[in-house]
Amino acid sequence: MNKRMSGFTAVELMIVLAIMGIMLVAAVPSFVQFTRNSRIKSGAQMVVSALRTARSHAIKRRKRCAVLFNMNIDNSGYAVKIYWEPDISKSGSYPEGGSVTNWKALPKTMIMTTESALTTSPDIPFPNDADTSNPKSIERIVFKPTGGASGNETIQVSDDDKTNPDTSYIAIQMITGRIKTSRTP
Repeated sequence: MNKRMSGFTAVELMIVLAIMGIMLVAAVPSFVQFTRNSRIKSGAQMVVSALRTARSHAIKRRKRCAVLFNMNIDNSGYAVKIYWEPDISKSGSYPEGGSVTNWKALPKTMIMTTESALTTSPDIPFPNDADTSNPKSIERIVFKPTGGASGNETIQVSDDDKTNPDTSYIAIQMITGRIKTSRTP
C-alpha cells in the first residue's frame, strides 16, 4: 500500500513567505505615518485639554487662569501647566497665584511653536512651585472670568521629523476664548 504524504512543499512555503513579505513592505510606511499622526493628535489634544480646562476654571471661579507653556526651557522638552493668574492690581506675583495642575509633558518627539510671541510671565518658579530660587519667564495664555483670552493666538504642534512635517493648529479667539483645532492653518 502506497500512502500519499500530505503537507506543503518547500516551493509553496516560499511563495507564501514572499507574498507576506511584500504585504509587510507595503504596510510599514502606512504604519509609520499612522504613529506620527497619532503622536501629533495626542500632543495637540493635551494642549487643547489644558486650554479648555483653564477657560472653564476662569469662568467657574470668576478668576483669571493662565496656561503656561514650557517651550523647551533648559532643553527639558515641551509641556503645559494651568496656573491661577495672580491679582495684578494688588501687585501679585506668581508663587502667590498657585498651580492648578502639574506640568504635563508632550511626547518627546513633539515640537510646540506659536505664530506670534505669547506674553511672558516673569519670575515663575520652574520646574515646580517650590523652586523659587530659579524663576523663569514662561510664555502663557490667560483666560479672563468672562471666558475671553489674552489675545488671538495660534499654537502649532508638530512632529520633529523634518522629512515629513505634519502639524496640528490650535486657534484661540480673544473675545470668546473659543478653542478650535485643525490640520490646516
